[in-house]
Amino acid sequence: MQRRTLLAAAGTGLAAALTGCIASAGDGSDDADDGNSTTETTPDPTPTPEPVEAVSVATGERLTAVVGNGPASDDGALKPHHVRLENPTDEPWTARIDVSRPLGSGHVETYELAHDATVNVSLRVPADYELTVTDIDSDAAATESVGPDSFDCNRSWTAFSPGDDGISVSGASTRMACGPNTVAADGAVTVALGDGSLPTEAVKPHSVAVSNPTDAAETVEFAYETPAGAVAFGGAYRLEPGARVGASLTEVHKVTLRVARRDESGEEATETVTIEESQFDCNASSTTVSLTDDGGFEAQTLSTLMFCGDIEANETNKSN
Repeated sequence: MQRRTLLAAAGTGLAAALTGCIASAGDGSDDADDGNSTTETTPDPTPTPEPVEAVSVATGERLTAVVGNGPASDDGALKPHHVRLENPTDEPWTARIDVSRPLGSGHVETYELAHDATVNVSLRVPADYELTVTDIDSDAAATESVGPDSFDCNRSWTAFSPGDDGISVSGASTRMACGPNTVAADGAVTVALGDGSLPTEAVKPHSVAVSNPTDAAETVEFAYETPAGAVAFGGAYRLEPGARVGASLTEVHKVTLRVARRDESGEEATETVTIEESQFDCNASSTTVSLTDDGGFEAQTLSTLMFCGDIEANETNKSN
């Protein structure tokens, strides 16, 4: 059960008394007009911090949050990576967790964990993540990074807990040997990347996929990268004939897809396509990088090619 509680930090500022004398004009004192009288001002008291709203987690309770809509699943061949807050101490621990990723919403929340309470954040999309946990009482913080390589057939996790010198960080994984995640013949894996602001009446999402139209299963390595070089979705997949793996871009954002495959001799072939912001309009559109029988790639972009007009002007007129 989730409960919220307000944790207010104690105010440390009290109003100080005025010290010294302030001479008043015409009070008859000898010091009133000597030019040496002073006025001592009192500094503002230290403001009381705003209360911190936190989700309370009771002893023995375990809360779970999910980031991303797949393709990893707890029972699948590709497992999610878990981020945990754990409190093995006897005292309550209040911590703020911030899980961010290059495209799409992450998870930001403050929790008050009782003894032996746990919060688990399940990361479903193999990507680059930045994990930051802050101790509310001490302001101590710890930051860790997770990348696509942390997602395979093993169960893996990164755990944060209160420590003597701030926040303790640990990580572990099972040790099974894992091959590339397999997409069955004529099957598809698709994830959503972005803030979900698309579709609108004027702008549609753009789909970007890697497809295997050949008669043989092939293993590909791919990465959807932002202009800053962060991986929004990536990994190694074995694509059976007719299989495809891709993403729907649900916000107007520049994204580069990099794909690689190796032949029997180990020689690598690569393909790079970039989706510019100008490619997002009223049309349904997609870009597909297809494997070819000769070990290479063929990239193709399709669109319904409707005339979209002046989208910005249309939106302005509609709002008026």
